[in-house]
Amino acid sequence: MQRLRVNGMRRWMAVAVLGSAAVMSTITPASAGSAGSAEGAGNQAVCGYYAGREIAFYNHCGPTTIKIKLDVVRGFDRTICVGPGDTRLGLKSQIRDANYVGGAGCRIT
Repeated sequence: MQRLRVNGMRRWMAVAVLGSAAVMSTITPASAGSAGSAEGAGNQAVCGYYAGREIAFYNHCGPTTIKIKLDVVRGFDRTICVGPGDTRLGLKSQIRDANYVGGAGCRIT
C-alpha cells in the first residue's frame, strides 16, 4: 500500500509539473519583450506590441502587411498599416497599446 501511494504521488507531481510548464509556455505578456531590452532592438522574440524604456514598438511576425489600432493616451485612437518586423510607434507615454485589426495586404503610407 505504501509503494502504491509513493508511485501515485510521483505520477501526480509529474502531471502537475508538466501541466504548469505547458500553461506557462503559452502565456506571453505584452511587456515580456521590454525586460532588459535595448531601445529599438530588432531581435525581439515577442510578436505584437512591446515597449522599450521610452519608445513603443509593434513587431509583426507575419509575412504580409497588416492594420493595427493604436491606443493613444491623449487623443483619438488611430489605425495604421505596418509591415513585417519592428515598427516604431512613438513614445510609450503617448501610445498605450496596439492591437491587430486585420487588413492583410494593406498599403504602408
